[in-house]
Amino acid sequence: MKKRSLLTFFKNKYTIIGIVLILIILGYWYTHRSSTVGFESADVAIGNVVEKVSITGSISPLSKTDLAFKKSGVVSVIPVKVGDHVKRGDLIASLDSAGDRAALASAQATLSDMSRSLTPEELNVQKTALDTAQQNALNAVHDGYAKSQSALVNYTDTLFSNPQSVNPTIIIPIDSTTLQSTINSERALVSSKLNLWSSGLTTVRTDTIMPFISEVNAHLAVIKSFMSDLSSIVGRLNPGNSGLSQSRIDAYMISMNTGLSAVNNAIDIVTSAKTALLAAQSNYDLKIAGNSSQSIASQRAKVDQAQANVNDDSIFASIDGIVTKADPNVGEFVAAGQSGFAIQSDGGFKIEAHVPEADIAKVALKNKADVTLDAYGQYTIFPATITEIDPAETILEGVPTYKVTLQFDMPDTRIRSGMTANTDILTHEVNGVLVVPTRAVVDDNGKKSVRIVVSGGKTFTSVPVVAGLKGSDGTSQIISGVKEGDKVVTYVK
Repeated sequence: MKKRSLLTFFKNKYTIIGIVLILIILGYWYTHRSSTVGFESADVAIGNVVEKVSITGSISPLSKTDLAFKKSGVVSVIPVKVGDHVKRGDLIASLDSAGDRAALASAQATLSDMSRSLTPEELNVQKTALDTAQQNALNAVHDGYAKSQSALVNYTDTLFSNPQSVNPTIIIPIDSTTLQSTINSERALVSSKLNLWSSGLTTVRTDTIMPFISEVNAHLAVIKSFMSDLSSIVGRLNPGNSGLSQSRIDAYMISMNTGLSAVNNAIDIVTSAKTALLAAQSNYDLKIAGNSSQSIASQRAKVDQAQANVNDDSIFASIDGIVTKADPNVGEFVAAGQSGFAIQSDGGFKIEAHVPEADIAKVALKNKADVTLDAYGQYTIFPATITEIDPAETILEGVPTYKVTLQFDMPDTRIRSGMTANTDILTHEVNGVLVVPTRAVVDDNGKKSVRIVVSGGKTFTSVPVVAGLKGSDGTSQIISGVKEGDKVVTYVK
């Protein structure tokens, strides 16, 4: 029964026709399958090509500044706190400035005094001061003479015979005849100096005292030299080399020390009187002549310096903004240069990021950019513009990069310092041009071509093209070589 049914099926004409058709289709597929190449294609279309450079940077204020005192001191005033809005020039903090202000007031008073003429009464005061200094100097040279002469007569002449003559002779034993001759000559010279000093005292006046003081100082130098040399001779005596008792030698030493002390006292008296006279004379001359323009300018410079010292006692805001740091407390000591205050600009922010060397040639000032912030996700766009490009490289992880700075086009309260900014910089854009997928463009040593589908889509042929801008989205501009509607091969299987 089954055998008959099968024979009946194959004898049916429709069955036979169906089998023949299937065989024909299989034969056609078999004969053509090895001659057709599989590929994918895309249409050449009119569109836009956009080139972007994507970088990641961080947000910071447009401007910020750290503030520190230029000098050390104790903080006396801090009128601001963190979060306060300040204007440029507002006081931020001050040191205790009492001493500097007193110095400024003194310098200003001196300048004011120098800039005016003296009254007759003030001139009389200056003249009286000079007269007093001259009289004191005259008294000093008289006193110095008396002390010097007394020192010689009472403490050294007991060691000489004929001490005040032209031929004084030392009477204590001296081994060296040369030294004996030298000390005798010194004593004779001292007598000569005292005679000149005494003679000068009879003619000197208060108005001629200054040059006479110089002569007196020369006389005192000779007397002291003699006293010092004689003291050295006495200091070398002992009972064995002199035949004198130790008590006698000790008495001589006491006399010499006392005499030297008297001469030194005379020198101090004359020197002090000369110093006081010089100061009085200088002050008097200055007041009489009036202050020169140079001296007034010098004093004005001192006033400016004193004012600068007062200014350095305070810190002022250098920009408009918000106080972000105020560390010291009133009463604390701070060192010069120690940063304790900071201000950042209020509302304006910038992005700083680094562009790799391979992309820096694409980037230019005023390029626009779309910025997304991690805090608000990839669909919230903040437009920005490039404002700065560093000319020098920055090496990051061994790779040369170049810092670019962008500013947000519009203020936005959502933007905060320190946020991460994902930035797509629009570097180039062409609109209404022929566009193909970038993968369709073949680059053979700089020569560009595309493969156009031909023969009804069965195969393709290569044609040269002039390519334009390469987009960041996988598309490229074709300037010539194809037309709209052409199909280009994008992938060969």
